[in-house]
Amino acid sequence: MAFGPRGGGNAPRAGRRFGGRARPLEEPTSVAAARTRAVGMLSRRDYPSRALKGRLSQAGFETAAAEEAVAGLEDERLVNDERYVEAAVASRSSRGQGPVRIAAELRQSGVAAALIAAAVDGKDPRWAQAAAALRRRRFGAGAPDDAKERNRQVRFLLYRGFTGDHIRSALGRAGTELEDDLEAGDGDLGSPGPDDAAD
Repeated sequence: MAFGPRGGGNAPRAGRRFGGRARPLEEPTSVAAARTRAVGMLSRRDYPSRALKGRLSQAGFETAAAEEAVAGLEDERLVNDERYVEAAVASRSSRGQGPVRIAAELRQSGVAAALIAAAVDGKDPRWAQAAAALRRRRFGAGAPDDAKERNRQVRFLLYRGFTGDHIRSALGRAGTELEDDLEAGDGDLGSPGPDDAAD
């Protein structure tokens, strides 16, 4: 394999890993350099403002430069936490995730609690409909035959981030039986197994 102008032997850019260690940035205080790096990151995927600041700091930019660069991008509406939350909720719910899991992932991304609460309303009846559709897609239209299968389905839906109310609604009559079992002390769900987490 030839290395040279045509052989793919390009030198690594500043701040990228090379030989197991990060190369230092030439201008860690430069707002313009931080902005350029942030725009490059945003060209690949959307970030909430706090996560983008963190990524810039990890890349070696000083906190003040990262914050000023992200504030400028927010003014230009290239970074918008509300838009990020809307897109994240739509994307994750279309993949069968429930409100509990989506809210947890948004919290991990550094999104403000008020934005999460506004976008992820666990009392919205559409979540129960989504849980029912996911259960049918994964396990079929019929109700679970026995307690073991019902518990397996419950664990799966809990893992996906649905609440107990959503799951009871999704299971229909079997969900009512689950509630009766739990009240009687018979509803040991066990811990999720590999089949419970799979799509």
